[in-house]
Amino acid sequence: MIIHLYRCDSVAIRNISLKNSACWVECYNQCKDVTVDSISVNSKAFSNNDGIDIEDCENFTLTNSYFSTNDDCICLKSMDPSLSDQNIMIENNSMHYGANGVKIGTASNGAFRDIKILNNKVFDSYRSAIALEAVDGGAIENVEVNSLTATGVGNGIFIRLGERQTNQISKVNNVKISDVSIKIGIKKGWENGSAPAILIAGLPGQFVTGITLDHISITTLGGADGDSYKMSAKNLNEVPENPKVYPEYDMFGELPSWGIYIRHAKDIKFNNMSFICTKKDFRNPVVLDDAHDCLFKEMKITWPAVKKKPFSYQSTNNKF
Repeated sequence: MIIHLYRCDSVAIRNISLKNSACWVECYNQCKDVTVDSISVNSKAFSNNDGIDIEDCENFTLTNSYFSTNDDCICLKSMDPSLSDQNIMIENNSMHYGANGVKIGTASNGAFRDIKILNNKVFDSYRSAIALEAVDGGAIENVEVNSLTATGVGNGIFIRLGERQTNQISKVNNVKISDVSIKIGIKKGWENGSAPAILIAGLPGQFVTGITLDHISITTLGGADGDSYKMSAKNLNEVPENPKVYPEYDMFGELPSWGIYIRHAKDIKFNNMSFICTKKDFRNPVVLDDAHDCLFKEMKITWPAVKKKPFSYQSTNNKF
């Protein structure tokens, strides 16, 4: 790594440029009261070139910076079950080319609490604009994402509960995502539109809970046809659970919707949503499977498809 700080307090890093690390570009591990402002990261020398890794830190501010990497641009991790990333501000940054734009996880042994991700931009990234992944027994709680713009990404929003180690129960709760504009469509690897724009997936008996999405606008590719693409709302039981698989938006293979897919979740609210699919797609725009107490209000869905109901669900107490 070019920068690796361990258990450091009262750190300020400003106005520097970092290029071509041999691993993660920079890692801040168990640090407190850190300010990183107006830095430029351009690192494509190695596949595992995270732009910045914030690991079990407290009172951390990352602002006004640019990241162009081969891997995740901004990544929060927790390696220690007794620690957490807490009181983290990520504001006014630009992310270009990498894997996920902003990711919480995959390493999620401890907690992530009181995280604000405000006014950021993601361009030409081949995975998710925002990924929240609790898969190692930790908790993701009290997260706010506001004013995000993403263009040319593989997926918009990915929220995942997993269980990579047996009986390590994770939690995702109280996440608010608002004022988001996303255009999906990367140059390679996503031509068939196999993944929905928003994917929220827990596990049987382990629900993602308390997610609110408000004022979201997404344009996606679609393009799945019934001849070459077999997954639909009629065979939801064929979607694998994959509790131990490394989490990415394409980890389930074919999925039965192009817009929103929610599985094993509770208390999910959508308000003022706009979805546009540019190609014909035989799937439903929205599919819910084992999703409970979900609210959909003021949604506009546009897609050149065969006439069918936009929603398909096997769940309870939902309102449309």
